[in-house]
Amino acid sequence: MNAFERLLATMTKPLVAISFMGLIVCSFLYLDRPIAYYFHNLDLRTNLSILNWVTRLGIGALYFIVLLLLALIFRYLRPNPQMEIRAWFLWLCVLIPSIICFVLKVLFGRARPGLLFDEQLYGFYGLKLHAPFWSFPSGHTTTVMGLVFGLCVLFPRYLYAFIVAGVLIVSSRILLTHHYLSDVLIATYLALLEVGVLNWWLRRKAWLQSAYGPVL
Repeated sequence: MNAFERLLATMTKPLVAISFMGLIVCSFLYLDRPIAYYFHNLDLRTNLSILNWVTRLGIGALYFIVLLLLALIFRYLRPNPQMEIRAWFLWLCVLIPSIICFVLKVLFGRARPGLLFDEQLYGFYGLKLHAPFWSFPSGHTTTVMGLVFGLCVLFPRYLYAFIVAGVLIVSSRILLTHHYLSDVLIATYLALLEVGVLNWWLRRKAWLQSAYGPVL
């Protein structure tokens, strides 16, 4: 069992999973609004503008295109079966969680922090087709952590470095008040589960066997 598998096994233990869900509920009830107002008053979008660039690292289209191009390059221009399967795997680690995230956003209809500041709207409003009500889960977090956990599957020895880098990036969503803490927490947990299931299914089909080990 490698580092990623140990992490997944730990986070899916009933007591740990229930505790994590409890943290998300407590965040929704008691932490989200105070934290959002605190960082709103700090106005880090203006006072720490570098965060605006950091948060762009979570734009899904960037990874959809780059990873797809890499997969095609390693298939047709510079054939390398190992690198190709790695690129396809990481592409799926971003694509599948992002699709699930979008569906959940629309179904839950959670008001973003901007609506709290401007109209005092907070909470879930059900099926919504407008982006201001697409706060839960965080899409940027889903993209970044899907990629992070995918990298952890391929290179488990660097798991902690990948996770720290991912957490630093997704924290910008809270600091810039694009999302609440609970939006980021649930997106991270779902990304872990989704990548874990994808990895299990692909390994069962033996499609990832050539992705491990040193680059060919």
